[in-house]
Amino acid sequence: MVVVVGSLLLAACGTGSPDASHSPGSVPRPTSTTRATSTPDGASETAVLAAYRASSAAFEQALATANAADPALAATMVDPQLQSVKANLLADQRQGIVGRGTVTLHPKVVAISGSTATIVDCVYSTSELVYEATGKPVPPVTPPENDGVRATLDLTGGAWKLAKQTVTEGSCAPGS
Repeated sequence: MVVVVGSLLLAACGTGSPDASHSPGSVPRPTSTTRATSTPDGASETAVLAAYRASSAAFEQALATANAADPALAATMVDPQLQSVKANLLADQRQGIVGRGTVTLHPKVVAISGSTATIVDCVYSTSELVYEATGKPVPPVTPPENDGVRATLDLTGGAWKLAKQTVTEGSCAPGS
């Protein structure tokens, strides 16, 4: 099954529900174009994008072993995203499920206002959930796809951290 890890994406993998948070907090992506509420400056935008990419890498790392205690998660995420990711990883761990594959991020900062930043992304994912013991995919299996992501990051203790993320599977133009 394709999972998005654009920052933790894995939306709706394994549970079948629309908000099945392998993309913690998955919900349909807005259909309107988002406009920046303030113009991001280069330094802030760079820091936000780096934090977004770090949260994605932390999730991929934790998913590979279904490790909800991976310290990189808390280093790159805050609630409610952090708790959602941990809950999903614990469920995967109990079922012997891990993640395999890769994702390619194409994030764009659309707003930075005070201590909140918004990113939109079109993540190309070849990731899937598999049973660790057998390596067999967890149904339903989907082909690689581009998934729409909308992420909110909060400036917490001087660092940007992923606070919320929504994923719409199979819904974005490649590379957009």
